[in-house]
Amino acid sequence: MALNINPVLDINYLDQVYGDDASIIHLIFDAFLSDSLPRWHTLKTAIDNEDLTEAASIIHGLKPSFTMAGLTWLRPKVEDLERAIKSNADTSFLQESYKYLSDQLNPVLPILKTESERLAQI
Repeated sequence: MALNINPVLDINYLDQVYGDDASIIHLIFDAFLSDSLPRWHTLKTAIDNEDLTEAASIIHGLKPSFTMAGLTWLRPKVEDLERAIKSNADTSFLQESYKYLSDQLNPVLPILKTESERLAQI
């Protein structure tokens, strides 16, 4: 990929879907950070409040954004959490699963932010 995107992200997927369109990738990363990430935090509240209907709705809407932002390795884990929510799994299990996913996601957030800012300048 000529854009030299950080290889922590799925650069093969990003290249296949967006090519070298820096403005589109910037918009995708920016949307993940400004829209999807706050909804991700809202998911925790729904799980903590045992509002599984709301949690299922939130996570279902979030699934595509992980793939679109090049976080393809997290998508299957997000799908696992969605299945657990829809099967009314124990709250503590859902909380642990959410924390595990957050622990995987959090180190990538600065990379998405840096890449979004860099791509906005191209």
